[in-house]
Amino acid sequence: MAINVEMPLHKARELMAPYRNAMPINNPLPEIDTEPPEPPNVLVDAVTLGGMSESKQKPLVRHVLVKDLNKIGARLKFDHPKTGVFTNKAPMGLYALFDGHSTAGESGPMAAEFCARNFHLKLLKRLSEVPADAPDEQSVQVALIGAFEDLDCDLIASQPEVNDGCGAAVVLLIGDVVFTAVVGQCVAILCDASNRPQLLPVSLGGRQGVLDTDVLRIRYAGGDLLGPVGDGDTVRIRHPSGAESSVSRSLGDKLWKGSHATGFKSQIVVCTPVVQHVHLKGYDDHPFLLLAASSVGAAMSLQELVDIADEYPQQPRAGCGEIVARALVARAGAAQCTALEVCFLPRRSQADNKRRPPGTAGPEGPPTYLAKKAKIATAPGGGTQSVRLRHILVKYQEASAKDGKKLSRTRQEAEMLLRRALCDIRADLRASKKTPKDAMELVGATSKKFMEICRRLSECDSARKGGAMCGDLGWLTPEDLSSSFGAPFKEVVDVLMPGQFSDIAVTEQGLHLVQRVA
Repeated sequence: MAINVEMPLHKARELMAPYRNAMPINNPLPEIDTEPPEPPNVLVDAVTLGGMSESKQKPLVRHVLVKDLNKIGARLKFDHPKTGVFTNKAPMGLYALFDGHSTAGESGPMAAEFCARNFHLKLLKRLSEVPADAPDEQSVQVALIGAFEDLDCDLIASQPEVNDGCGAAVVLLIGDVVFTAVVGQCVAILCDASNRPQLLPVSLGGRQGVLDTDVLRIRYAGGDLLGPVGDGDTVRIRHPSGAESSVSRSLGDKLWKGSHATGFKSQIVVCTPVVQHVHLKGYDDHPFLLLAASSVGAAMSLQELVDIADEYPQQPRAGCGEIVARALVARAGAAQCTALEVCFLPRRSQADNKRRPPGTAGPEGPPTYLAKKAKIATAPGGGTQSVRLRHILVKYQEASAKDGKKLSRTRQEAEMLLRRALCDIRADLRASKKTPKDAMELVGATSKKFMEICRRLSECDSARKGGAMCGDLGWLTPEDLSSSFGAPFKEVVDVLMPGQFSDIAVTEQGLHLVQRVA
């Protein structure tokens, strides 16, 4: 028989208090960081010219720009360690060239195309296998080598119809550490500007003919060497079949690999890359990095490459365009010329530490040649995030077809016009007797030359405006930039400080050279 025992409410609460406080539901939940890693704070672009005589012919050189490798890895369910070199949600980017000119056999486009489509998958898998207790620089280099081996095996096994091969130059950026992996005659260069005005090109691999370390393996595998051993630029390898190769390392080239080709267990040509890593010292000391196809590396010295790129600071498309244009002239248009540039931007400030699309985060202050940071006026209805821009628009064949007007000007010619405009404006600024002290003075010092070129060159109605309004686009919010011009235009403009000129921006209207006025 149950007996009811009555208890005052306050007494019941006192007795339950220790249990109530210990219940998990009353404990604060641990904070879970769900914010994804930032993309690398860089501007990156690549330009290709020449080589393709027919529009339907596939390019021999392919480039890869993965501006946010963390994002792609999360989407594909690849998880890598979060400590060591990956600590603090290290931003990750992947930039690569696969060069069908740099091959042991006949040049062809198929191996380069396969590698460009699949390398990031092999790398993400290898990075996910990095031991959690030792995620250091050495383990990342091992992962890069493994990714090359996996890619080569997959290419030969799954693509039996592909007989050609390719070289490669790969850059993996993790935080402030640059990892490079190079096979064949592509070129990878880091610009060291710590002793300006002199620039030092730091080779990160490339221009590999027949490596001295491969000689014993080649002979053991049944290959012969033609030419002076030790001179990798002129020595060649002779296959037992009589074929000859100028490189001892490549991706693909199945004739040169495996016992079925030579009767020996060792391979004559291997896919193992030369890997390095460099800790970046900052934007002032390491402003940019270049990758170039073998055709460009054969036409220009490393010093020439960095000197040309330095003429277009934080303008990778303009810099690459000038490099490949000059290389194409040197090669008489006989080969496809491709260059890729990664421009490292100044560190973000706390005020700028907000989410932006990959590659669009801006610097914390103006370049070092400006003495002061300009005060940004509040735009009508837009706040300080709005920007005031003026531009020069040059149309070309593909862009003009969309508005019903036909032009004979090619995109290559349109980009050359804008590069010349940039050079003219900077030459005029250098000739000025007074050095601008801040952004407002810089805008004023460049206005006369800008308006002169805008009236002569620009195909936008804004070029008809009078006085200082020539080329003016007015105040634009971030939403205006995206909706009116598109994401690529916004990406180029987002990094600008007042007074700066943009890289060449592409929209449906054509090509733009933009100056941020305020």
